[in-house]
Amino acid sequence: MFARATTLRASPEHVQEAIVHYQAGIPSFRAIAGNLGAFLLVDRSAGKAISVTLWESEEAMRASRLRQQPTQESGGEVDEYEVAVWAVS
Repeated sequence: MFARATTLRASPEHVQEAIVHYQAGIPSFRAIAGNLGAFLLVDRSAGKAISVTLWESEEAMRASRLRQQPTQESGGEVDEYEVAVWAVS
């Protein structure tokens, strides 16, 4: 499994708006071949968010490129990882 982590910063008063926007985009993430899910981590007081999308393979992750362009234009950081450990109850 592979993961794309996208870090974004905004003013704290825009965090809730970003959450709503992210939720609205979930169906688009899920429709991409090889997507296994997505989640969003936020620090409301700092105005920081980390989006993580999960992929069945490195090839699926690299083929998706869903958010890389807009994120780079907005000054966000995009990192890609292999998921070495996964433990969810």
